[in-house]
Amino acid sequence: MTTAKPKLRTGMRMTVAEFLALPEIDEYRWLELDDGELYIMPRPRRVHQFSKDWLVAYFRNYLDSFTEPPAEVYSELVVILSREPRRVLVPDLSVVRVEHGNIFVGGYAEGPPDIVIEILSSDRNRDLVRKRQLYAEAGVPEYWIFDPLNDTVLPLGLRDGEYVERGVLGIGDTLTTPLLPGLAIPLADLFGHRQRPRDDE
Repeated sequence: MTTAKPKLRTGMRMTVAEFLALPEIDEYRWLELDDGELYIMPRPRRVHQFSKDWLVAYFRNYLDSFTEPPAEVYSELVVILSREPRRVLVPDLSVVRVEHGNIFVGGYAEGPPDIVIEILSSDRNRDLVRKRQLYAEAGVPEYWIFDPLNDTVLPLGLRDGEYVERGVLGIGDTLTTPLLPGLAIPLADLFGHRQRPRDDE
């Protein structure tokens, strides 16, 4: 006897506990909870997946250079930003420094990572506006927005509860952060990669 798949739709209301209890069904991998309302994210394009995988590999190479790595990087980590209001997001990448490892509870993070990274896809406004607000209110120190369409990165740093833009970076720039000394990401290596898919693929 097979179990019927739950009929999920954007806008459904649920608690954080109900959200975390959802079965891990492939069609529903891209789910978030925004003030108690379910949001079903659009499936990422190839260029989105390529960018995310490249960044994970770059971070892991950087972290592997340490005898005792200063942080951990996660792809699609479920992050409970707040139980009231009910906010559970799944950033493309989350970076958690070792001194904040106590945010992990079971298979989730409960509390703000040190850096969250979102790669813009079809719902650009959600990452640029809504998630900027949610991450700031949760106290995420840095929020990086990668834009594969325009080959840019917008690094944001939290100051007095709001994000301050450090300036848009392009293909000729190098992305750094004071949170991880020595990390330097040459954006030409990502945006100019010979195997990178086009944005419409």
